[in-house]
Amino acid sequence: MKILKVLFQFYVFSNLHVSLAVYCFVQTTGLLFHINVLHESLLLACATFVAYHLIRYLNRFKYGKVHLLDHFSNQYKWLILLMNLIAFVGSFFLLLEFTVSQLIRLFPFGMLTLFYAFSFMKVKGERYSIRYIPGLKIFIIAFVWAGVVVFFSLDFSLQTILYFLELMLFVVVLTLPFDLRDFSFDVGKVKTLPIVLGVKKAKFLGVFLIISAVALHGFNFKSVGLWQFTFSSLILLLMLGFASTKQTKYYASFWVEGIPILYYLLLIYA
Repeated sequence: MKILKVLFQFYVFSNLHVSLAVYCFVQTTGLLFHINVLHESLLLACATFVAYHLIRYLNRFKYGKVHLLDHFSNQYKWLILLMNLIAFVGSFFLLLEFTVSQLIRLFPFGMLTLFYAFSFMKVKGERYSIRYIPGLKIFIIAFVWAGVVVFFSLDFSLQTILYFLELMLFVVVLTLPFDLRDFSFDVGKVKTLPIVLGVKKAKFLGVFLIISAVALHGFNFKSVGLWQFTFSSLILLLMLGFASTKQTKYYASFWVEGIPILYYLLLIYA
């Protein structure tokens, strides 16, 4: 049982779980639009794994030794570095599968990720990344997630733009429990939405956004995938409702992060 617990912890905290969630989001896109997106799914999963670790390490000094995942990162440092190297090499070879025009679509989202990770803005002698702009962090994450999932695989059209908006709203709500989890770490450092609006107002905003996302899905796809998306959205709202600034360590990192995986499985098997 102990080995299973260690493996599960590693799966969640090493960013394998969030990478799988991105993979499922892209596969969901393929199901809704009836296209094969296997290579896109694999590339974005590998890129997510590398990007999340890059952001974690580049911003580590902002949190000091009290950051939630500091102990985990130190404990498995060499294994995580090896996995990042494998994911990076895998991403490179997968990139060769795509046309230049497809790769150009990834460029603005890749640049935004770098601006999010690197502290390039200088304010009063201190350097900050764009994640430190009050209330903006959660929207940057949602914009990048939705952007790469939708526009890397699909051409621009009214339907894809509406789908992008749907996913962006969904990811904003998906990210709120994480901001609540990190509330005590972010105070005085990153002005996240719960800090700017307050916890209750941030949750009410989440309700409005998820209702809007479901309405967009119904308008855009009619009944295709509607009940699966609605059910996943209701689960997300329930998780947001019970989310607090004092969570169990797997509440957001596993259960909330797993909702895109649930959505994908419902589309396949239900």
